[in-house]
Amino acid sequence: MMTLRPFSSPAAGASTRPSNTRRGFTLIELLVVIAIIAILVALLLPAVQQAREAARRTQCKNNLKQIGLAFHNFHDAHDHLPTGARDGAGTSYACCNAQERRGWSWSYQILPYLDQSNLYEIGKEDDPNGTYPLVARHGVKGYYCPSRRTPTAYGSGYYRCDYAGNGGERGTGGIAAAPSDGQKGVLVRNTARAELRINDIKDGSSNTIMVAEKALHPDRHGSDGGDNEPWNNAGWDECVIRHGAAINSAGDEYGLPPRYDTDAPTDTIAVTDKGGRSWTNWHPFFGSAHQGGMNACLADGAVRLISYNIDDKVMRRLSLRDDREPIGDF
Repeated sequence: MMTLRPFSSPAAGASTRPSNTRRGFTLIELLVVIAIIAILVALLLPAVQQAREAARRTQCKNNLKQIGLAFHNFHDAHDHLPTGARDGAGTSYACCNAQERRGWSWSYQILPYLDQSNLYEIGKEDDPNGTYPLVARHGVKGYYCPSRRTPTAYGSGYYRCDYAGNGGERGTGGIAAAPSDGQKGVLVRNTARAELRINDIKDGSSNTIMVAEKALHPDRHGSDGGDNEPWNNAGWDECVIRHGAAINSAGDEYGLPPRYDTDAPTDTIAVTDKGGRSWTNWHPFFGSAHQGGMNACLADGAVRLISYNIDDKVMRRLSLRDDREPIGDF
């Protein structure tokens, strides 16, 4: 039989309130929490960086899509593609800028078709030398790859362009000598062939590069031979023109695959191409700051990623407008 005990009340004067004493974290527990947070950050940070780079790559691709569309709208209005650029004026080809507005870079010529008519109108036909610096001091955001840099002015306040037209084959002479003057490319020097039409691209507009990213070493922004002139009036120069094909003094024809920015030549680091030619400050390579490959706008307006590991023969065929060679997969 269960015996019931009487309920005992607290002793007189004793407190009935619960204790406010709280137990804190020990040092070991705190270290464990910090370690877990560090592991989570280490796991998430690469994913965040990859997401940001994917967004930048997409923006770069969109830049080239807009440039390609502007080229086609220019073609519709003028019945030919924009010319690449030129140096001097008339019969003079004095380096390093055009002395007449019609010789300014392709990047200036397409401005009205990029909703940049106000900037285009700053340049004056009757005062090219006085007005091209005014245009050059305005940066065009769509001409900068966000993976490489934001719009940045250098030297006299002139901005640059991260994209270059396809000049076709780089010959053994200077960039202004045939065939380097665009005779086999899509962008031609004004005096090489002033009016190139889409129909003149016999290999097919979907098989030929029109504009792509240019290789530029991170240490050479604004000073490299291919990045030291104003974006709107660089002359026929590596600042706005690159080549994906080449020929050496022995007559060997080969391609120039794009290069990752950190692998690009500099004024002190030479790069030797497949034909044995060494390049430093002024070089012909396309390329980009993206991992894996560069973005390129083909002559039909489509934008493709071209791997740094592309076969040089395929790169050569993509760069020539009339070699009549099959491309294959790339």
